[in-house]
Amino acid sequence: MNNYFMETHHHEWILTNKLGSYALGTGNLINQRKYHGLLIASDKQFNRRHLIAGMEEKVEWRGEIIHLDSNNYSNCIYPEGFLYLVKPWLRPYPIFLYSAIPHQNEILIRKEIMMDADSNTVLVKYTNLGHHKLHFKIHPKYTMAIHHELNQPGSLDYAEFDTDLSNTEEGGAFAASRRSNGYKAYGITQKGDVEANRYVYYNVYYPWEVMGGYPGIGDQISLFEISFDLRPNESNILLFSDQNILNPQTVIGKIEQRYADLPKPSDYPALADEDDTLLSNLDYNDNKLFKPSEYMKLLEFSLRDFLANDDIVKGYPYYGVWGRDTMVVLNALLHMPGNLETIERILRKYSRQIKDGLIPNLLSESGREANYDTVDATLWYIILVWKVGKTKASDKYWKEVIPMVEAIIRAVLSNGRYPFMVRPDGLIELKPEFAHASWMDVRIDNQAVNPRDGAPVEINALWYNAICAYESMHLGLAEISGKPSVPDAGIMVYKEKVKASFQKFWSGDYLADRLKADEQVCEIRPNALLALALPFELLSRDKMEQVFLVAKAKLYTKYGIRSLAPEDIRFRKKYYGTQRDRDQAIHNGSVWAWLLSAYCGLFVKVYRGTKPDQEIAESLKEIISSFSNGFMKGHIASVAEVWDGDSPHFPKGAPAHAMSVAAIYNIESFIRTLQEQA
Repeated sequence: MNNYFMETHHHEWILTNKLGSYALGTGNLINQRKYHGLLIASDKQFNRRHLIAGMEEKVEWRGEIIHLDSNNYSNCIYPEGFLYLVKPWLRPYPIFLYSAIPHQNEILIRKEIMMDADSNTVLVKYTNLGHHKLHFKIHPKYTMAIHHELNQPGSLDYAEFDTDLSNTEEGGAFAASRRSNGYKAYGITQKGDVEANRYVYYNVYYPWEVMGGYPGIGDQISLFEISFDLRPNESNILLFSDQNILNPQTVIGKIEQRYADLPKPSDYPALADEDDTLLSNLDYNDNKLFKPSEYMKLLEFSLRDFLANDDIVKGYPYYGVWGRDTMVVLNALLHMPGNLETIERILRKYSRQIKDGLIPNLLSESGREANYDTVDATLWYIILVWKVGKTKASDKYWKEVIPMVEAIIRAVLSNGRYPFMVRPDGLIELKPEFAHASWMDVRIDNQAVNPRDGAPVEINALWYNAICAYESMHLGLAEISGKPSVPDAGIMVYKEKVKASFQKFWSGDYLADRLKADEQVCEIRPNALLALALPFELLSRDKMEQVFLVAKAKLYTKYGIRSLAPEDIRFRKKYYGTQRDRDQAIHNGSVWAWLLSAYCGLFVKVYRGTKPDQEIAESLKEIISSFSNGFMKGHIASVAEVWDGDSPHFPKGAPAHAMSVAAIYNIESFIRTLQEQA
């Protein structure tokens, strides 16, 4: 029991919707980040508002008080609701089972949290699974601030709120608006009464913010008290939204239907039982709670968490949309049936924002302008456009995209706007002021932490693949239409030129990370994997195997691929400390789950045909077993951005990262294909 208890308390659950809103918290519902909360609402420009942090929840029975909530303070946790928690489940949505102390079948309360897909509305459902009537007193804890900010201590004492409430025989409605910023929050309770009140929760402490060097103390405020009774097997639902809830029953039905087809854990506490066996039927031994087929449904749902506003959210809770990440994630969604129309819609969105041959890496959002400070996002875009065309096999599609792709490649070749150039040998070279223009893009004081000026290995592999994809588009059009379709000769001359020049990266058993002129900068980084896992090959199989074996020995961990080999003097064991400390570590040793896709893709390339497909599939299963088992055992609800570079590897960065989830789904797609063809 302790292993499961600690695992689920350490990890985070997440709910999202199609607008980029989210609800986020830990397995014990103690808010550790300022971003944790019950409703963080977004608009279509990803302006996010932290509205409700959680709820104070008291349950009364014969004079005894049972707390369901907990707050962190600098010197204590109060109240100690986590002690009443019997067990949490993170998927298919957060579920929590509470009891009196000692835990007993007489008193059992199930709490469930869900989110609407199309509106910023969260549902909280309480069910009495015990044998006695229980009285609930609920106080929503309002924050009503920008989601990156905290209410400074004392700032809510005199903050002005407009409130409104109404009660009927069937329940109550309540609303609050903060005058200083106009933020609004609406609520509904199906049962019970709502009363106005006002008191402040002072100095709530967020330790994970403090560990990161950020302010970590803020206030929350209660504006309403909700009271209701629940008899055995009776439920009550609360709704919270940033808009007035006009048809609560319709909204409730829609939200519950969203999750209806998702699998529940095998020990999900459904109804109270007369034999008092509910607690004894729970799994305390860390067994798998979901079957493999159920895990795949949860993984697909987890990947869709990031679809918002016809784009891909890079990760929750920190990020909006990034062009590079969007292209990589859409590649995984292409393997999932039913997403082709969505993918095309997103690609068209980016095609309308092409500027001098580049798609934006950061789109305009939250008051920022779009920026175009990367090259690889555009090359990933071209490859994805080609893959979509292969799936569609439509001459209309090819005729639409070929001129656009040709224009992009011509713009890259003749670029005079951005600080990169195509060298005489065909390779793309980044100028020093563009040294951050790869996925290793972190800067401190506007200087790249890991400068990639010169010719980066993966960017030039992407460049070669983009040219090959362009050629393949013409071949596809010719095959479908039965008419010749000839690629531009001025572009195609670079195909062999780039392939020949790429050999300059070969260092004997690995690939140089970049070339300065023709001088190799030899660092054992995962960029070699990214370069060689792409569809069009640049090296012989024996050389690719040597690269794979070096990466396996020096970069592979069970949670992903290190960004730098440990023997390098710049290697950072831990992703820890202030923002500056973390920025220095993130590409100098930190482990990235998204790189497992390239690692496994190269593994398949190297060994398919020399090893049985089933054997390769079993190897891939082992590589991602930490994640598949994590989902099936209920330990994780998503996949984090990075892990520490050295053991023990703890998840860090964004707790839900789109490219990380996409990588696991990609690898599961490899496994499925291998098993089908074995």
